Amino acid sequence: MSKLSVTLRLYYGQVTYDVNQKVTSKNEPITIQHGTVEWVNFLKHLKANGITKVDVEKIYDLDKVNKDEPVESLERYKEVEDEKIQKEVDEYLQAPVKELTPEQKQIKALQDQINELTAANTAKAPKTPPAGNKDAANTAK
Repeated sequence: MSKLSVTLRLYYGQVTYDVNQKVTSKNEPITIQHGTVEWVNFLKHLKANGITKVDVEKIYDLDKVNKDEPVESLERYKEVEDEKIQKEVDEYLQAPVKELTPEQKQIKALQDQINELTAANTAKAPKTPPAGNKDAANTAK
């Protein structure tokens, strides 16, 4: 596997936009190497650091070097596209889904039954006009 340098844009708190749809909330870019211990620890602590959204901006393959370009040049390394990295980052931001206990499953089943019964009753109920409107009462008959 090749070494990848990933540039992430971190958003803190609620993401807000101005009239021109530009982000106004606090955000900053960072660059970190994918697959390292630092990468794993950073992703584990995203929520603890108040980060609510992360966008993968750029991914560079550090193994594919263009030696004709100077070291400072952005074109020295080949930029690659990898949707798996964005999905990996999103998994760390999502709340883990817990499996329901047997009691919670039973409560959910009962709530679903109640919702079905109330929905069926409202669908069968005849539509009655408001009490003060005689014209509507005549047309409903």
